Amino acid sequence: MKHKKVESKNIELLQDFAEYCVNHPDERFWQALRNWSGYSYVGVKEIVADGKEWHDTFYFERKNQ
Repeated sequence: MKHKKVESKNIELLQDFAEYCVNHPDERFWQALRNWSGYSYVGVKEIVADGKEWHDTFYFERKNQ
């Protein structure tokens, strides 16, 4: 299978994050993202019946949780 070369403005950032993950194999994805980014929280906000709900992703193990 031939792969098409894709230019991405995010490739250097992605490679840096991937390297961080390799060097910190004990961290879960969202935990690694938070620690690599230097922010205290990486969260998501979703709209639920009773309003907006904030979720800290630190303990997420899969992106669909």
